[in-house]
Amino acid sequence: MTAAPDNDALPATAPLRLGLFYGAIFLALGIYGPFWPLWLKGQGLTADQIGLVFALGTLAKVAVNPFAARAADRRGRRKGLLVGLTLAATVAFALFAVTESLAAILLVSVLFFVCWGPIMPLTESLTMLTRARRPFDYGRVRLWGSITFIAGAYGMGLALTDAPVAWTHGAILGAICLAFLAALALPDTPAPAAEPGSRPFRDVLRLPGLAAAVLAATCVQASHSVYYGFSSLHWRNAGHGPDVIGALWAEGVIVEILLFAFAAHFVRRIGALNLILLGSAVAVVRWAVTGETTDLFWLVVVQALHGLTFGATHLGIIHLIAERASPALSATAQSTYAMSLGIGSAAVTYAGGWLFGAMQGGAFLAMAALAFLGILCAGVAYMVNGRTVASR
Repeated sequence: MTAAPDNDALPATAPLRLGLFYGAIFLALGIYGPFWPLWLKGQGLTADQIGLVFALGTLAKVAVNPFAARAADRRGRRKGLLVGLTLAATVAFALFAVTESLAAILLVSVLFFVCWGPIMPLTESLTMLTRARRPFDYGRVRLWGSITFIAGAYGMGLALTDAPVAWTHGAILGAICLAFLAALALPDTPAPAAEPGSRPFRDVLRLPGLAAAVLAATCVQASHSVYYGFSSLHWRNAGHGPDVIGALWAEGVIVEILLFAFAAHFVRRIGALNLILLGSAVAVVRWAVTGETTDLFWLVVVQALHGLTFGATHLGIIHLIAERASPALSATAQSTYAMSLGIGSAAVTYAGGWLFGAMQGGAFLAMAALAFLGILCAGVAYMVNGRTVASR
């Protein structure tokens, strides 16, 4: 394996460059999450067809992630891949402008997510590698993504009060273009290259308790699938306008930002695995209430829990992977989680489309049950970790 580089080899502005990249990525996601379902509905798609679009896109991410992760770990580099992937994603998303049928939308969605899917796990790997060499608070870099997510969600909500939903495509495309430009400025942090004959996914899955923790985080994050795919439609059907919907999405991320701002403190005091357990428990409450009411007061209350259901779980699993996986396996370890989450989210999104079409808000109650499964998986991770420590 190659030697790790000195800190001086990395620019002092590395955290800023990473923050800009997160910002561009999540600006796109802030518009995409709340309003892409409305764009798809405007193209004539039904709820179950929208679920199919999201599910196939997620499966496309899962299919390509192992190859991107393996290439990154074998080369010991991530930046070049991120530049190429963001450029390809820009071109792919532009093709939605000429889609006129379900088949065309499905094809372009798969193409886009093949390019877009590996970006987040590679970015998380690059960030944690850079943090290990030039220490900084991961949460305070990642929070810039949350801030731009708010800007995208709330800003697009305001724009759509006086503009057609068709504007959504151009806004997301512009944000993806920004991501490509930001990728050009990323630090090119090297890592020890994995041995040519190694089996990185096997090695990652053998790390004590990590597989159970990944499943726990997957359950919690996948339980957000109905929220991501159908909450805007559900709340629109209940009479809430685009400005209110955008504000509700933004509110949840504000709490997430506060959590990320003090991420180092929370991880140090609570522990990575405890954060996953906390996110699981709060998610049970959040989805149970969301499924029972569309009253704006209660929606405001439970949307504030997003900082814990998403934020605490995310911080927990990202730090747990960084703690337990070696730098030479970092891209594979992050990709393993991304693959697990992708498969889980695809299944839950597709099922969520059917559930939402049949039960409307009742689909959120099924998500509460899925979050409870996350509690059980986190418990297994505790037991495995406890046995490992006791055997040392």
